Order: sequence, then C-alpha cells, then structure tokens
Amino acid sequence: MPRGADAAAWRDVRESTERLVPWYDRVNFVNTFGRLRSWRQRLTSTASPADVVLEVGSGPGSFARLLRARRVHCLDPSRAMLAFARGRLGDGPHRFVSGVAEGLPFRTASVDKVYCSFSFRQFPDKRRAIREMGRVLRVGGELHVLEAARPPPGWRRAFMDSWLEIGVPAVVAFLVPRRVRREWREQPFASFVRSYEAMEPPEAYAEAMRASGFSEVRLDYLAMRSVFHLRGVRGSTT
Repeated sequence: MPRGADAAAWRDVRESTERLVPWYDRVNFVNTFGRLRSWRQRLTSTASPADVVLEVGSGPGSFARLLRARRVHCLDPSRAMLAFARGRLGDGPHRFVSGVAEGLPFRTASVDKVYCSFSFRQFPDKRRAIREMGRVLRVGGELHVLEAARPPPGWRRAFMDSWLEIGVPAVVAFLVPRRVRREWREQPFASFVRSYEAMEPPEAYAEAMRASGFSEVRLDYLAMRSVFHLRGVRGSTT
C-alpha cells in the first residue's frame, strides 16, 4: 500500500469508487457517451477460452463479466468492490483477490493475459505496476491497458476539461439520489479527475513497457485522443 500523500490519494479514489457502486455502470455509460462497452469488448476479444487471465483493478466486475476465459482473477484493493463483484458474478471461473498492482499476489509466469480497464490511472506507481504485471505473465502473454488520457493542448483538451468540470458532476447529480449525495464529503469523481490530470502522456507508459522487457508494444487512440488502448507482449527478459 502506498504511503504519505500517495496513500491519501489512493484512499480517496478507493472510497470515491465505493460510494458510487450502485450507480457505477450507469454513470460510466453516460460519461462515455455510450461507448464504454465497445471499448471493453475491444480488449475482451483478445482473451481465449483456454486462458487464465487477471484483471487488475476489477472494481464491481463490469469488465470481468465480459471475459470468456478458463479462469478470471479479479484483483482490487477494495473489499467492498470485491464483495459486490462476487455477488454479481458468482464464483464459476471467477476468483476474487484483494491486492494492489504494485505487489501482485500471484506467482511469476502464472497468467496468460493481464487487463486494466480504466484502473491504470489510479495506480500510485505505474512503472512498478507495469513490471509486476510483466512478472506474472507467461512468456508470450499479453498486457492490455484501456485508459483515459488528457489530450494535447487544443480543442479536444478544452472539451474534455469542460466535460469533467461541468458534465460529469451533472451526470452524477442526475443519476444519484440527492439523499445519497448529501452524505458525501466531495463529489466522488473529484478524485478521479485528479488522477486523470496527473497522468503522463500515454507514450511515456508505452516506453516504460519497452523498458520492462515487453515487445510488440502498440498504442492506439480510440476517441478524441482522450481514450487509449496500450498493449504489449511479455518477452523472455521481462
């Protein structure tokens, strides 16, 4: 677990997500203009029925329920999220594990695919997380990161910044009952905005993957340069 200021930020994100659990999927559907499921399916289509996969930052199980694999490990630091996901998905191929990306509780070379679906920006030490995800992948295994990124200066950034400042709070206010919102110290998405603004350009994380021994690293932008899919293959030296 992170310490100091990082620990406080990590705790804010976790608590913010927990407060939104009952409305999490609806809020995210509207915030992404209905495109979230298609973006997730882009990643889930890479999984094979024979795979053992790990989702890091699995939250309420929204991404994991789309995966078709022999075993799906759902890892999250929030026990409340894991409990919600277990109630939603049941056991079956799913296993629910408490932990963080920087210290994965899995054996070296034990999974075929690792996925991060809009959780990567919340990792306090992203480079360490990349190394850990590489460690648990088998040689030839794949890491897939789906995440939001702040666009370069220009109209796209202006739009996204305005949406986060005005649009997202409006969506939350519309979907979440007022009696619930009255109990919040701050809007749950405030911590998400902070983690979004703290992200480096995605190219920096692509380079970090290469430095960690990943090959075939590829970065694709999916919408207005504000969402990206970053992937790589574990090499023998990861």
